[in-house]
Amino acid sequence: MTDDLRGSLIGARIARPDAEAKLTGSCRFLSDMRFGDLLHARQVPSPAPHARLLGLDCRAAREAPGVRALITAAEVPGENRVGVIYDDQPLFAEEKVRYVGEAMAVVAAESEEEATAAAALVEARLEALPALLSLDDVEANPEHPIHSGGPIAVHHRVSKGNVARGFAEAAQVVDATFRTGSQEHYYLEPLGCVALPGDRGGVTLLASCQCPFYIQKAVARTAGLPLGEVRVVQTPTGGAFGGKEDVPSEICARAALLALATGRPVRLLLERREDIAYSSKRHPYTIRGRLAARADGRFTAIEIHQDAEAGAYATLSPPVLYRSAMQAAGPYEIPHVKVEARAWYTNQAPSGAFRGFGSPQATFAHERLVDLMASELGTDPVELRRINLLREGGTTGTGHRLDASVGALETLERCAAAVPAEEATAKSSPALREDPGRWLLGTGYGSMIYGNCLGKAGWHMDGAGATLQLHRDGSLSCAVGLTEIGQGAEVVVTQFAADALGALPEQVTLLPVDTAFVPDSGPTVASRNVVMSGNAILDAAKQLRSRLSPLAAELLGCAEGEAPLFEAGRVHSGERELSLAELAEEAFQRNVNLAAEGWWHAPPLDFDLRKGRGEAYFAYSFATQAARVAVDRLTGQVKVLGVWAAHDVGRAVNPAGIEGQVEGGVAQGVGWAIGERVACEGGRILSDNLSTYALPTALEVPEVETIIVESPHPDGPHGAKSLGEPCIIPTAAAVANAIGQAIGSPVDSIPVDPEEILLRLEEVGLG
Repeated sequence: MTDDLRGSLIGARIARPDAEAKLTGSCRFLSDMRFGDLLHARQVPSPAPHARLLGLDCRAAREAPGVRALITAAEVPGENRVGVIYDDQPLFAEEKVRYVGEAMAVVAAESEEEATAAAALVEARLEALPALLSLDDVEANPEHPIHSGGPIAVHHRVSKGNVARGFAEAAQVVDATFRTGSQEHYYLEPLGCVALPGDRGGVTLLASCQCPFYIQKAVARTAGLPLGEVRVVQTPTGGAFGGKEDVPSEICARAALLALATGRPVRLLLERREDIAYSSKRHPYTIRGRLAARADGRFTAIEIHQDAEAGAYATLSPPVLYRSAMQAAGPYEIPHVKVEARAWYTNQAPSGAFRGFGSPQATFAHERLVDLMASELGTDPVELRRINLLREGGTTGTGHRLDASVGALETLERCAAAVPAEEATAKSSPALREDPGRWLLGTGYGSMIYGNCLGKAGWHMDGAGATLQLHRDGSLSCAVGLTEIGQGAEVVVTQFAADALGALPEQVTLLPVDTAFVPDSGPTVASRNVVMSGNAILDAAKQLRSRLSPLAAELLGCAEGEAPLFEAGRVHSGERELSLAELAEEAFQRNVNLAAEGWWHAPPLDFDLRKGRGEAYFAYSFATQAARVAVDRLTGQVKVLGVWAAHDVGRAVNPAGIEGQVEGGVAQGVGWAIGERVACEGGRILSDNLSTYALPTALEVPEVETIIVESPHPDGPHGAKSLGEPCIIPTAAAVANAIGQAIGSPVDSIPVDPEEILLRLEEVGLG
C-alpha cells in the first residue's frame, strides 16, 4: 500500500478500547447476558472412544421435567455434516462414535439443571471397537482405519533440489527423532453461544468465537437455510488461541437447531470439564529429521518426516500440516529440502488450531537439529545460525525467493546482544545466590520463519472487508470481518481507521463483527488481522479521502495541486484549518457519500501444491528468542529465568500491543515446553481442570524482554506483518536448547519430564 495515508498514529502506544470494560468487569460475556424465555442446552457425550452406535433411547429424556426439545442425527433438517475442510465429521454421531465426548444428541430445557438431568437419561447402545489412542497404536495397527478412507487424514510434501546430492556433499550429518506433546487452550471463557430464532424465519447466533463466517456456513448447512438467513454476531470473547476457530461451528449449529425447533432463544454453554473433554487440542507430533552441513557450517540439505495425531476428525489438520511442512526447513538458506508431513486419525478429541498452527512443532525439530549440528561441528550455535539465516535474495525451504522484508539476521543479532552473561543472571536470582551449587544454568536459542496469512492452500479465503462510516459530527464507525479474541486487534483497527482519516482515536467506534454487515472475510487465524483488516481499512479510507479531499481543498482555498492534510481530528493547509466535524457536516449537506467498503486480498501465489514448491505465502515474519534456564540438580525441575525475544514485525503499529503479545506467547510456549500435559486414560482426558492441568502461574513465567525489529513489507499496511502466532513459535525450542546446554544432554521431547532430567544428570555425572 502507498504511504500517502500514513500519519502519527502508526507506531504510537494507544490504549486498548476494550481494556477498561474488561478490567472493571463491565464487559458482558455470554454468561452475563440475559434473555427472556431462554432455554438451556446440554450435549449428550459419547462415553466410549470408539464404538458402533446401534441406537439411542431418548424416551426418558424427552419426557423429563422442563425438556422442550431433543435432537439427534435423525432430526437434523439439513445435512448432518460440519467438517470444516474435509467432509468427515457429523454434527451428531451416526453409525459410530470416535472419541470420548463426541456429541450424540443435544437437549433443551427450562433450566441448566433440567437440561443436565435430561441429557444423562439418554441411553446409547454401543458396540465397543478397538481404539487407537496414539501414533504408537496406529503404527501397530496400520490396517485398522477409524474412517473408511484409511488412517491418514492429510498428507503434504515439500521438494526442493536433490536431497541425496545435498547429503553427499556434506562433511557432517546429524539426525534425531523429536516428540512434542498436546496442549489444551484453557481460554478464560469456555465454548458457548446463544441462538435467537428470527420473527420471519432464520436465526441469529451470538457467539464466543473466532470465525463467524465458518459458523454461518455450518448453521446454514445443518439447518437447511440459505446463508442470508443465518446471522452471526461475535460477542466479547474470553480468549481463543485457535480453540474457537472450528469447534464453535458445531456448538452454534446445535443451538440453532434447538432454537428453530422451539421458537425460543437457546443458550449452550459448556462447563469447563466438558469443554476440555470435547474441544480440540494442539497436534502431538513425532518428527524424524536429518540435517547436513559442510565443514564451514553451511547447510547443504535437510530431510524432515512429520507425523501428527489428527484425532477423530480432520478438522483443521490440512492447513496445520501444510504450515508445518512449508516451514519445516526453518528460516535458513538450504539448497536441498525434502519434507513429508502426515496427520493420522486416532480415537482422541480432534486436534485443531492452536497458536502457531504446526509451526512450534516444526520449529522445535529444526532448531534442535541446528544445535545438534553446532555441537558436532564444535561451532557456537549463534554463529551457526548467523552463517545460514536467510537474507534478501535467498530462497525459503519451498524455493520462494525473498526480495524484501527479511529481518531474520537482525532478530538474531539483536537478541544475542541483549542476553546478559550467566554470571549476571546468577547474581540477580535469590535462589541461585543462596545455593549456587544446586543449580545448572543454560542458554538456548530458537529462530523461526512464519508465513503470513493463509498461504496458497487457503488463498481462496484470504480476503477481508472493512466498512467506514464518517458521521456528520466527525465521529467514525468502523466494522471489520476479523475478530477481537483478546489479542488487541481492536486497538490496531482503531489506529488504522483514525490515522487514515485524520481522526482522533476516541472519535472511532468499532462495531461488533457481524456477518450481516461485513462481507465474508475468512477466519481470524494465521495472524491475519493486522495485515488483512489494516489493508481493507486503508482501501475504504482512500475511497472516502478521494471524496473529501476536493471538498476540503475548496473550503480551505487551496491552490491547484495543493493537498490538505488530515490529522488529529482536523483538516488543514498551512495556517488554514477546519475540524473533521465541520468538513463532514458540509459533505453531508452536499450529499457526499460518507460510507465506503474496503476490500483487500492476498497477492496471487505461484506454488505447486503437489510438490510443495514455490511461493507458499506472500510474506514472512521472522524471530529469534533466547531462553536462560536453571535446572535443579536435586529435583530435575526447570526454571525459565528469562527470555529475550526479537521479532521482525514489518512495521510496529502499536509497540505496547506487541510487547503484550510477545509476553503472552512466551508464557504459553514455556508452559508447553516444561509443564502442560494433557493426561489421558482409555481416551478419557484426566487433566480436565486447573488442579490437574499445570498452566504456568506468575511464579513460572519468566522475565521477557521484547525487541522490536522493523523490516517493512511492501504488501503490508504501512509495512506491517503478522505477529500474534510467531510469539510462541520459537520459545519451546529455545527452552529445550537451554536445558540441553545446562545438563550436557540433548532434550528432544517436550514437555520436559523432571524424572528424565534426573536420569540424564546421573548419566553425565551431574546428579
